[in-house]
Amino acid sequence: MCGDGEIDFVYDVARLDEKLLLNALKELGASLRLVNAEMLVAPDGLGRVGVIRLAARSRVIPTAYTYEANGGLSINSAQSLVLSHDKYLTYLRLREAGVPTPRSLLVFGLEAARAVAEKLSYPVIVKPTDGSWGRFVSLVKSPEDLETLIAHRQAMESDMHIYLVQEYINKPGRDIRVTVVGDRAVAAIYRISPGDWRTNTARGGRAEPVRIDPELEEIAVKANRAVGTYYSGVDVAESDRGYVVIEVNGVPEFKNVQRVTGIDVAAEIAKLILELAKR
Repeated sequence: MCGDGEIDFVYDVARLDEKLLLNALKELGASLRLVNAEMLVAPDGLGRVGVIRLAARSRVIPTAYTYEANGGLSINSAQSLVLSHDKYLTYLRLREAGVPTPRSLLVFGLEAARAVAEKLSYPVIVKPTDGSWGRFVSLVKSPEDLETLIAHRQAMESDMHIYLVQEYINKPGRDIRVTVVGDRAVAAIYRISPGDWRTNTARGGRAEPVRIDPELEEIAVKANRAVGTYYSGVDVAESDRGYVVIEVNGVPEFKNVQRVTGIDVAAEIAKLILELAKR
């Protein structure tokens, strides 16, 4: 069972993001415990609140459900992490909520992938349903390229045999990462990667601050609400039909957003955590 009062800070790798958030919580006077993410071991059982900051994606959802199954609060919630970790489930929730997002279809083999790519028109994006940092995300320009890609993926692990085929958004060499905390878009950056259509800063893209206009804030907050995350990193592309949401990240990295914008994102997240812990 979960105890009272203390907040468990659950992490496996002490990245800069986790250090910033941990320090922000301490500065606000939070009663914290560091929890061994290997076995979910904490003195006197689990705390009433678990802040899930795991780098290993396979551990995130079971850990969140462990807190909730023991009567505790998981930040983010287990269900929101399920939705945000699966790109297809994210797409379905965004579409259901009326959030603009690229057309996407889930396929399980080459013939289906061919049919979907023809329907969406080349080029298309082919990606796994789970993953981060742009890994295994491919821009496919022709049926021949698609056949080669599927053949390569079929030789990999079975979870790589499920493909999300997505409409290609001809963005202007950049996308936008918006950090949403509660019902506010607190900070945003452009992620720019000359010569590579993928703009993740983890892949070497550079970052610049973004002035958040009302339309950008509205779509990012709406995406966060649709997935059910308390806070998130919302990836947005600029298109000829306006902003479109690409992904919602339930365990977002925010160090680059904080560094580039000068906004104390960690402090904003920490304030929200303490507010949620008091409910």
